[in-house]
Amino acid sequence: MTNLFLVDERVIVAAHDRMLASDPDLSQHLGIINASLDLLSRIPALHAERDANETALLRLGIRCFNSGASALRLLRCGYFQPAMTMARDLFEVQSLLLLFTREPGSLDAWLSLPDKERRNRFSPGAVRDRLDKLAGYTKKKRTQAYDLLCQQAAHANPGGFHLISPEGETRIGPFSDYGVLRSCSEELAQRLAFAAITFSCSIRTGQPDICRVKADFVTRLADWQAKYLPNRAQEEFPPPRQDEAEH
Repeated sequence: MTNLFLVDERVIVAAHDRMLASDPDLSQHLGIINASLDLLSRIPALHAERDANETALLRLGIRCFNSGASALRLLRCGYFQPAMTMARDLFEVQSLLLLFTREPGSLDAWLSLPDKERRNRFSPGAVRDRLDKLAGYTKKKRTQAYDLLCQQAAHANPGGFHLISPEGETRIGPFSDYGVLRSCSEELAQRLAFAAITFSCSIRTGQPDICRVKADFVTRLADWQAKYLPNRAQEEFPPPRQDEAEH
């Protein structure tokens, strides 16, 4: 059968899948990625939205699922730079969801403001600054992490050449690399997991099936975070408040 596609990533996918299966840390990262995708798919399927605000929240959760699933596929195929661009998208949406959770009324404003005002008030930078102010943080860890994803993936920048040029070589197309796969998998696991827990906290419900999904994920996330992010600054990745985690 004639190959219909110019680029065939099957050999790279097979190599990366072997790495993901055989390396204990990579397997743990893949586990929390899959758990995050599971939560992001199950809550919208189980929860019947009651108003326009909940519809918007559910659709933002679906966006997180799509970005996370796309990033995972891109990583497996050896497209590391666009995968990390998807990780930046997760960062943006997670920050927005966190603001909606922490600042009552901001979701109403986001939905109702004219587009120009919405872009000014809810730009990625404005959202991060507002979150820092609400929490009393001054070191701007969120901005530092976001800027790194911009420099290495989303923007054309010399600092991101390692994601498209393995070992300094100029090469066209996807490639297999254990070190890059490992670092990008950890980054995706962080961004997707914290997008998932923030989305979970934004959906307030006592529905038993959803509560079980949430509780299972909180346990999985706590175990993974204790092992891989024990000292990560809460300024960048604030945990859910107790009242948020209980709903």
